[in-house]
Amino acid sequence: MGEGSWGYNDDKGNVVIPVGKYKFLNPLDEKGMILAELKNKHGYIDIHENIIVPFEYDDITVFSQELACVKKNGKFGFVNRKGKIVIPVQFENETFFRKNGLALVTKNKLYGFIDKKGKEIIPIKYQNANHVILDSLVTLKKETKWAFFDSFGKQKTDFVYDEIVTTSLNSKDTFWKNGLILVRKNNQIAYLDKNLKEIIPFGKYETGERFNKNRIAIISKNNKYGIIDEFGKERVKAEYDTIEHPEESYHESEIFVAKKGNNIVLLDEHGKKIYDKLKDFSFDYCRMDKKIEKIYHIQNLNGKYGAIDTNGKLIIPIIYDEFEDFGSNYNAIVKYKGKFGLIDSKNKITYPIENEAIYADRRELDYYLINKNNKFGIIDKNLKPIFNFVFQDLSPCFYDTKNRFIAKQNDRYGVIDRGGRIIIPFEYSKMSNWIEYGPGENYHFVTKNNKEGLITKEGKIVIPTIYDSLFYNDENTIILSKNGKYGVKNLQNKTVIPFDYEKIYSDLAFFPKNKEIEFYVLRNGKYFVINNKNKVIKENISKKEVEDKFSYLN
Repeated sequence: MGEGSWGYNDDKGNVVIPVGKYKFLNPLDEKGMILAELKNKHGYIDIHENIIVPFEYDDITVFSQELACVKKNGKFGFVNRKGKIVIPVQFENETFFRKNGLALVTKNKLYGFIDKKGKEIIPIKYQNANHVILDSLVTLKKETKWAFFDSFGKQKTDFVYDEIVTTSLNSKDTFWKNGLILVRKNNQIAYLDKNLKEIIPFGKYETGERFNKNRIAIISKNNKYGIIDEFGKERVKAEYDTIEHPEESYHESEIFVAKKGNNIVLLDEHGKKIYDKLKDFSFDYCRMDKKIEKIYHIQNLNGKYGAIDTNGKLIIPIIYDEFEDFGSNYNAIVKYKGKFGLIDSKNKITYPIENEAIYADRRELDYYLINKNNKFGIIDKNLKPIFNFVFQDLSPCFYDTKNRFIAKQNDRYGVIDRGGRIIIPFEYSKMSNWIEYGPGENYHFVTKNNKEGLITKEGKIVIPTIYDSLFYNDENTIILSKNGKYGVKNLQNKTVIPFDYEKIYSDLAFFPKNKEIEFYVLRNGKYFVINNKNKVIKENISKKEVEDKFSYLN
């Protein structure tokens, strides 16, 4: 009864508004009103289910400046908190009132602004319009040009701008709160202050970006880039080939990266130099004095790696051949003079730099897998031994990377758990880990005595190791060969196609799942096609056609 419906409980879990009646309920607003949907119509109720705004609207918004926008028969208007229509339903767009007391409305595909009484403060006659949350200014477009107006409807500039750019401050849009307004005219840019005076005139810079919350912007002149402040002063001289904000954790960072030739310069969010003469850099986080702090990995022009803090102080000397991220952990993997080890954020060696390789999953750090003198072992994240260096090879099983490992001893592979218990005996000369086009994470392809087979992750034999070759086709078919003959079996080791053929090919890419699988087979020097019931469905296939079709398998 309550599926797809909403209700309210009080803080003790008592039902106040039962489910089963309203298709949607918004949280209580500051005046104790609840936006609700009932029988595909929208209105407002209070916590006692008294109807305040009747359920007669196709849609309704939250209240803004004590008015809510309603939709009825494809048109929009406004109601007050008593449910009374105060601005008739007549507009073509859903809208709301900003702090400047205006709402942007459209009628007959033209734009204008109204006040809370519905009066046209700026006539609805313009081709486009824009207003922002933080400013009282609005902009309107007449034919192809833009102009500024104030919130009283007074025109402040001529219609001369090709573009007026908004920016963002604390996730709210603004024209000038970040410092200056970027405008474009006749393929030139300028910057205006809040009084719409040109602080930086048209033509001074070739390109310019909007001002950010730190009240600076990237500009260029003579194809060189710099950074200016809101007074027009060049905070960073226009001498770089590029300046941009690098990407950090899937968003644009506040810092700047400037490039001049092969030299990279890091600048902080205010344009102050952090570090220069770099070949590359990246963001990282590490534990410093029990706190997680942001740092920058840096690579100098000679290709060596180190790290600095956000003030540019060198915390890891630039001496390493490789330097993996800390990833918010205490230790990082480094390579120095051809060997690998671990260091902490103070460059203290926490695990000797004397190993051929070290592997760790930094995103979910649980252990370090180490190759030392061509023997493999594992230490935990606290650098305590899990496995001593007794294995010829060691790798985490993809189906349980924390607790199971494919190991090699005495030239044979098996599977062990984290406690050293043998799950699959050491009796195979080859053992696959999970592969993308295999039978899934529950199986291993294995080789024993130069014969191939398939076992489960618990070591149970699915396809015995008696075959000369094994090719996984799909979840129902595996192509096998034995004594020069090919056949097909399924994952239950049941024969699908008998071992009567000199060759079998199949390519599922050519056949949709809902179509019968076709096998190209060779017998007595002739190619033909059979289905999975071993029935011939096509004869007289040329050798060239088969070789061309399956050349990637040979």
